[in-house]
Order: sequence, then structure tokens, then C-alpha cells
Amino acid sequence: MALFYSADVKVAAAKTGKTEAALLDQGTNNLLHAVKQKMLKKQGRVDYGKLRKDGYSDRFLAKLEEA
Repeated sequence: MALFYSADVKVAAAKTGKTEAALLDQGTNNLLHAVKQKMLKKQGRVDYGKLRKDGYSDRFLAKLEEA
């Protein structure tokens, strides 16, 4: 039995990775979604007024609404 060496090597296409910013954005969205779901399960609603009063930024609250 003879073994033959072939120069034709098939390489799997490289998976295009996400940028660090894209990964952080996705992770943030996942975390916000989980926080929102936990609030909804515990309280039945998200009290944006209380969160605002507790010092959360309008930007955070807007992102939380989107989640």
C-alpha cells in the first residue's frame, strides 16, 4: 500500500468574526433583555419612573425599552 502526498489541500473557509464592538453590543442587548424579563416576572411590569428616580440614565432606559 502506497501513500501519496498531494499538494491540493482543502482549507475550510475562515469564519468572519464579529468586531469587539459588535460582540459588546450583542452582549449588552442580551443582558438588558434578561434584566427586563426578570423585572417583568417579578413585578409584572417595568417601572421606568422608579428606575429614573433611582438614577438610571435616559439612554439606559431607552435601551431597556427596546430590549
